[in-house]
Amino acid sequence: MIIAVLTLQSPEATLRLSGGMQRFAKNMLPDASSRWTIDMHWFRTLLHLPLYFLLGCAVGYSVRGFWQAAGICSVIALADETLKIFLPTREFQAIDLGFDAIGFLMGIGIVFLLRSFSKGIKL
Repeated sequence: MIIAVLTLQSPEATLRLSGGMQRFAKNMLPDASSRWTIDMHWFRTLLHLPLYFLLGCAVGYSVRGFWQAAGICSVIALADETLKIFLPTREFQAIDLGFDAIGFLMGIGIVFLLRSFSKGIKL
């Protein structure tokens, strides 16, 4: 739901939110000097990591199988990027799918690691 709201928001709202997040990150890391501190597009791409990490955690917690969770998250990520094709102010970006996958696989992985440790299973 949050992903759809963010995808459908106006360009002005997107830039306002992304700019606020970027300023917050710069304040948290005042000595940072990497590309994300000056390139808003790159910063917005990086924001896919925590967003899809949370999705991976939620889906990983909700289903039993790792690959089932990964499949659900993949469909959501692909649907989100595909929707952007039909929005005049947005565009499909394959790199975003890669960052989406990294985020949700990390989230799913952590949920499954915690689940296995809680059952006393050693990896």
